Amino acid sequence: MMDPGTLIHGVCARTTRRAAALAGAFLLSWGAPAAGVPAPGGPAPAAPAPAVPEIMVYAASSLRDVLQGLAPACEQDLHVRLIFNFGASNDLARQIEAGRKADVFFPADEAWMDSVARSGLVDAASRRSLLANRLVVVGSRDSPLALRRAADLASPAVRRLSLADPEAVPAGKYARAWLEKAGVWEALKGRVVPALDARAALAAVESGGADAGVVYLTDAALSKQVRVLFEVPEAEGPRISYPVAAMRERPYLDLARRVVDWLAGPTAAEAFRGFGFIVLGPPR
Repeated sequence: MMDPGTLIHGVCARTTRRAAALAGAFLLSWGAPAAGVPAPGGPAPAAPAPAVPEIMVYAASSLRDVLQGLAPACEQDLHVRLIFNFGASNDLARQIEAGRKADVFFPADEAWMDSVARSGLVDAASRRSLLANRLVVVGSRDSPLALRRAADLASPAVRRLSLADPEAVPAGKYARAWLEKAGVWEALKGRVVPALDARAALAAVESGGADAGVVYLTDAALSKQVRVLFEVPEAEGPRISYPVAAMRERPYLDLARRVVDWLAGPTAAEAFRGFGFIVLGPPR
C-alpha cells in the first residue's frame, strides 16, 4: 500500500501543474485581441457592407403575380430589394396617408392616386398611367350559365353576383359603372356579394359562394376553377387605368423613381402583356 504522505504529495503536484496550465491559457487568451478587434498598432477592421436598400411597393392585388415575377430582374438591375404590400387600392391609399411608409404606389384606379396626391405625398414628375385592363363575367368551371350581355345577369339563375366592394374598390367601382351604364344595376344590386378586393371577388366564384362574378380579365386568366362567360366590350366598359408613382419624403426617392422607370421599361412591358394587361404608350 502506498504511504499516505506520498499519495497526498502526488495529488498536490498534479493539481499544481493543472492550475498552472489553466492560468497560462487564461493569460494567453486575455492578452490576445478579441475576434474582429485589431491588436494595438494593427490595421482597422473592414467596415461592414452596406445593406441593400429596400423599396416598399404598395400595389393593387390584381398586380400580385406579375410584380412578384418581375421582382428578381428589377432587384438585380437596380441593386435593391422590393418589399410588396398588395391589397385593395382604397385600403392601400389610406395606409399610405396614415403611415407614409410606401416608396412606390401602383393602384388600379387614378382616383386613389389622386387622393394620395392631394395629401402632398406623390412625386408628380414620376407619375404615369402605365396599364389598362378589361372586365369579364365569370362562372365556375362547370357552371351551366350561358350569359352574353349585362342584362343576362338579371336572370333568376344568378342569385349571387360577386364584385369587389363597388363603393370603394376599383374593380367593383368599374363593374358598377358598367352595370349602371347598361341600366341593370338597380335590378342587380340586391344580389351583389361585395368582396375585399379583386382577387377575393374571383375567389367567391371559385368557392361556389357566388353564381357569377365581374372581375378583371387578368385575374380570370390565372384561375383554373372559373371560365369566362363573356368579356365586357371595350365600348361598353369604363376606362380602367393603373397609374404608378414614387412617393415623396422617403429616404430613397431617387431609387423609387428608378423603380418606376424600370416598370415602364421593355422588360416589364413584355411581362405585363404576357399576363393580359394592356400597356399604355411605348415602354420607356
